[in-house]
Amino acid sequence: MSFNEYLSESYDYEWKDDHKKGGCSKTKHYKNCVEDVLEAILYAQEEAEQHNDCHTSCKRSIEELLGEKKKVKKNTVPVLLYCGCNPYKGTGVTTYTCHSKKTKFKCVNTYIFKVKDLDKKCAVLELLVFKSDLKSEKCSKRSACDQVDHKSLDDLVGTGICINVDLSCFCAVTCLPAVYLC
Repeated sequence: MSFNEYLSESYDYEWKDDHKKGGCSKTKHYKNCVEDVLEAILYAQEEAEQHNDCHTSCKRSIEELLGEKKKVKKNTVPVLLYCGCNPYKGTGVTTYTCHSKKTKFKCVNTYIFKVKDLDKKCAVLELLVFKSDLKSEKCSKRSACDQVDHKSLDDLVGTGICINVDLSCFCAVTCLPAVYLC
């Protein structure tokens, strides 16, 4: 199945139905619009990695991810998710070894995610941060806008920290421009 066929069958059709109903609502059709968008993003990311193909709407980011207009390879559509009216902040913990060679914990908070996997109504999301955020010593109480304002797309990195989420908890998704993550 081509990407355009995939979009017309699962994304565009569902998006139009959701749009007519005013977006995600309690009386939505048989699929969750957030789930549909994340599924389309995951499909696009997998296609980009498989074929090495390489302003801000989910459909445009997905098309950019799979487009051949630019020579730069892109493999990720970063997303922000919303619970009610607020952006969802994911928190994870990793470990690192510092100068004393003792293993220590590091708290990571972010509003930005990469879809790693989908399974029915659940998703595995990788926490994404900007390089400058990794230097911060504290778990910050910043807003989503504070995290992204004036940051370079090239500084966005994966943390390797993944969380499992229930997609029924989300009512909206915002896609950032497609990027290349190592």
